[in-house]
Amino acid sequence: MTGIRILLFISMLVTSRLEAKQHPVTIMLDPAGHARNTGRKLANGFERAETLKLAESLSTLLEDRYKLKVVFTRSPGEEIVPLQNASFANRLDVDFFLSLHIYKEESAKPKIFAYHLVFNPIADFALRTIDPLSFIPVHQAHFMSIQRTVFAGNMMRSTLLRQEYQKLFDFYGLYGIPLKPLVGMSVPALLLEIGINEDDKWQSLVEPIIDSLFFLTRSM
Repeated sequence: MTGIRILLFISMLVTSRLEAKQHPVTIMLDPAGHARNTGRKLANGFERAETLKLAESLSTLLEDRYKLKVVFTRSPGEEIVPLQNASFANRLDVDFFLSLHIYKEESAKPKIFAYHLVFNPIADFALRTIDPLSFIPVHQAHFMSIQRTVFAGNMMRSTLLRQEYQKLFDFYGLYGIPLKPLVGMSVPALLLEIGINEDDKWQSLVEPIIDSLFFLTRSM
């Protein structure tokens, strides 16, 4: 049923995007894990708790500094079912979706990896004409925004590779691979994989990530 709803939302969004957006710039933050999934074990706690803390810190700065509207995919204690986030993001027609993941890194220096969804590098980037009245399969939803997704990823990449940040962390990407958390997304969507050796080490990465999202204050 969720898959059917996503198809309907995608079909409607193709038409709506032919007109200028009227709502404020909106970013959806997706902290990995949920009520029934703790995520990966970190040094002391679990991924679920730390990604939510990271999302909350990013949200405060994005709203205060950039005046963006921030939406979370989950709240504490909420369970996420397959394709729920895609349905939510597509329905709200958010400007950008960012999935946040944290794993335990052995080295002292944090690492950030940036990914976007690609199943077939040649076919996914092929020039396509989408009929506004047609249905789009869930696994092809990302076709609608793949160019804007890559633009967003490259903007983040150029910031996170700045010399002043190289002493704080190592950055890798942008990589296009099959990613379950981004399947069904018709909006620009990226996934950040953050490696830290101490649970609260993500705090030093908040400012660079915020800096890398400055492009959202301008038109994509």
